[in-house]
Amino acid sequence: MPMIRSSVVNQVIAAILACPDGRAFLRREHGIKSARADLYERIALARYLRLFEDAALLANDTLVGARMGIANPPGELLGPVGFLVLTSPRLRIGLENLTHYISAWQDATEITLHEQDGTAIWSYRITRPDLWPRRQDSEFTLTATCAMIRSSFGSNWAPLEVHFEHSRPREWRSLQAMFRAPLRFDQPANALLLDSVDLDKPAQGANAGLAPFLRRHVEDMMATEAGEMSLTQQVQQLAARDLGRAPVSLPLLAAELGLPARTLQRHLAEEGTTVRAIVRSLKLQEAKALLKTSRRHIGAVSHAVGYSDPTAFWRAFKSWEGVSPAEFQRAKRKKG
Repeated sequence: MPMIRSSVVNQVIAAILACPDGRAFLRREHGIKSARADLYERIALARYLRLFEDAALLANDTLVGARMGIANPPGELLGPVGFLVLTSPRLRIGLENLTHYISAWQDATEITLHEQDGTAIWSYRITRPDLWPRRQDSEFTLTATCAMIRSSFGSNWAPLEVHFEHSRPREWRSLQAMFRAPLRFDQPANALLLDSVDLDKPAQGANAGLAPFLRRHVEDMMATEAGEMSLTQQVQQLAARDLGRAPVSLPLLAAELGLPARTLQRHLAEEGTTVRAIVRSLKLQEAKALLKTSRRHIGAVSHAVGYSDPTAFWRAFKSWEGVSPAEFQRAKRKKG
């Protein structure tokens, strides 16, 4: 079960408690009486996402997540991971730290940073397609990241463009005003696009001397928790990260885990699975989620789950579900 640290969840709980009947709602619907005293405590990511969506409904404010990201002190909600970003001497190092260490604070989450034709693309995506809706978390994460960048480059900084995986809301103009940049919706991942030149500008107020201590602390946390994951879970996490974005194969996964391919194959067999079965399951979950929740056409869904040929995707999906992708999509929309 994917988990998240309580430092983020507490802010969502506080937003619900501020609503009329919020305290009774928390107890009745979530079995929660108050914020967590231990900010490192972990709760289910699914519950956190439901809490966030509930907070927007109770407050009658669909921009709760976005406002929370802008309003809170930059980096504070991510504990040592957030402060590691803020102490980095350049934005590139800060965003790379966030990419590498986010798993210490939040499971089933993919963050990437890459450059293309002078544009840097920082993207954020929860890799479990069944964890939906998650609009509030997506908008919170991107506004919070934008706020962290502005803390280093000044309040006038703005991204070139902002992408969201959810469909365009009615309040999109208010959301756009927070970023001061064009917005695009129904995208493969949530993302901030920025000028590559910004990545190597010196950050204001960086404390490089503190960074090694924070990094050691975060790495110790990750090492402890990695030992608690089964090999199947580790492969699932790596495969979900790369699905539709990079090749996923037994040799590549084995190399990343530091194991010979045959050893990985044998251990997975002992746990009752294979790389092929794991990838097939992830493709099916992702495809079904995209067909149910996004407005993307079948070809785009095919590409998103790692099929370059839509016909091959059509055949695979029909063999899994007994209906074509289009038939599945139509049926789910009628029910909705």
